[in-house]
Amino acid sequence: MRKSIYILILFAPYMLFASGGEGEYDIIERTINFVIFFALIYYFAGNAIKDVFKARRDGIANSLAKIQEKLQDSKKAKQKAMNQVEEAKKTARDIVEAAHKESAIIIQKIEENTKNELENLVRQYNEHIAFEQRKAEKLIVDEILSEFLNKDSIALSQDVLMGSLLKKAA
Repeated sequence: MRKSIYILILFAPYMLFASGGEGEYDIIERTINFVIFFALIYYFAGNAIKDVFKARRDGIANSLAKIQEKLQDSKKAKQKAMNQVEEAKKTARDIVEAAHKESAIIIQKIEENTKNELENLVRQYNEHIAFEQRKAEKLIVDEILSEFLNKDSIALSQDVLMGSLLKKAA
């Protein structure tokens, strides 16, 4: 600030001579008046002007500090978001891995259930075949008995009938 004042005072006479007008000018008196005027303004309003510029400088510094603080906050928020993304990726990998394990377990259970169902169906089929064979044997035995018993020409004893029945059934 002081440098600009000194430069202004130093070049003020040259600026007045630069007008190039003809005639006599009271340049020295005007320069002295300007310096006195500037000194009075500086004396009376210098502190106020300094305070204004200091307040402006402090305001800019505060604004810059707030911007830096917001920048730091945004960097922290970005880092936090990146950490959350990494955690989400890890969680997603864990979920996918768990889903694969669960699907393998489900497939294994389905295979076991299907195997059990097939075994049950085969067992029921075999039991049904055995039941049908017994039923057919009973029908044959009933038919043979009715044939033997209905024939009047053949008279057999009960022991003979039982023996032949046993032979046919076996």
